[in-house]
Amino acid sequence: MAADSQNPLVSNTRASDTSPTVQLHPLVLLTITDIITRHTLRQQEGPVVGAILGQNNGTDVTMEVAFQAKLVPNDQGDVVLDDEWFMKRLDDYKEVHKQPPLDIVAWFTLAPPTGPIPEILPIHNRISELTDSPILCLFHPSAADSEATAAGKLPLTLYESVYENATGGPNDKAMDIDGAVQHKALKFRELVYTVETGEAEMIAVDFVASGGGNATAVEGSSTAAAKGKSAKGAEDKAGLKKTKVNQKEEEEAPIDESSVLTPEDEEILSTLNAKMSAIRMLSRRISLLRTYLASLPPSYLSDPALPINPAPDSDHPLPLNHSILRSISAMLTRINILAPADTEAFTLESQQEASDVQLVQLLSSITNSVAAAKDLGKKSQIVESSKFQSRRGMGGMGSVMGGYDGGGNQYFDTIMGGGGASRGFGGERFGGERWG
Repeated sequence: MAADSQNPLVSNTRASDTSPTVQLHPLVLLTITDIITRHTLRQQEGPVVGAILGQNNGTDVTMEVAFQAKLVPNDQGDVVLDDEWFMKRLDDYKEVHKQPPLDIVAWFTLAPPTGPIPEILPIHNRISELTDSPILCLFHPSAADSEATAAGKLPLTLYESVYENATGGPNDKAMDIDGAVQHKALKFRELVYTVETGEAEMIAVDFVASGGGNATAVEGSSTAAAKGKSAKGAEDKAGLKKTKVNQKEEEEAPIDESSVLTPEDEEILSTLNAKMSAIRMLSRRISLLRTYLASLPPSYLSDPALPINPAPDSDHPLPLNHSILRSISAMLTRINILAPADTEAFTLESQQEASDVQLVQLLSSITNSVAAAKDLGKKSQIVESSKFQSRRGMGGMGSVMGGYDGGGNQYFDTIMGGGGASRGFGGERFGGERWG
């Protein structure tokens, strides 16, 4: 979705050859959408801001990991990053993602489709101090229901920051060139991006896609969604402004710890909801099959005198449907596969496989212990050999002083009987004797 050309922060120029090629990973999209969803359902106020980590080699930029940032108001009333919290979180992510090393390359927030708004500039300037030319990722909540989004276009736009010459007024103190006052103005230029994914991300995306159908609606969700949409509309108009009074009220508001769920509790609830939905569906299908079988006429297989397909005006309510009967027969056949007939043999085989796995783990542990003992023996032999050589040198050539030089090489200082001193490194020969 193209940005409005009337936006003073959006550059009218197109991406040049020096503009980076951006590769956006699905994990970033999943993280940002999860943050926006939680922000909406919890009816939280204020902007949504976060950092995006990836790799930047100058021409190619990858966006691989994202996390939400904590915001605080400054003295001017603008919302800015909590530096101490943000830097601690950024260092934690860098510590985790060392191979390959990731660093901050972009940041994300919400904005209308017209492009960036002036309230984002304090945060963008702070991010610019941590990395050169950070990319701005704008999500457009109001475009989520548009025709372009329904056709497959993501409701987001990527911008790079550029400085362009702008003409100032007569009172401008900037440099005057050929009668026109010129100064540099920060603007944002739209970038083209591609969505790239790896094997691990494909597994995660497939899991999220398959688990999306297990989501259950809760009471009041429609009201919360409506309030969230109105809050987003107000946010798009008001920007990222947040007063100190609202911040103080949020900090002083009591939190009911009993109603806060841990991630483990949320995962357990999601699993139980999925199983409950599956059991309910199975129960309905079994009830449907029982009703159909009860409505069938007496079995013509046991009484040959009964017609195979009774007439419509007969006392039988339904004719036989061989397709449904074959499906029921196939389902009954598969039950034997799911529940083995010989339970004892199945249990014994499962225990044998578990024993084999534990045996392999035990052998692996023994192998590692033997390797560690062997390594310890080699190191002990080196230490004992060094001690023996030191004692031998002290007995044959007087006083011997040894140690290690700055490069980590072992040396011996030998004081000869004539008062001279010489230094030898391990491996050299002195007087026919090999030291080291």
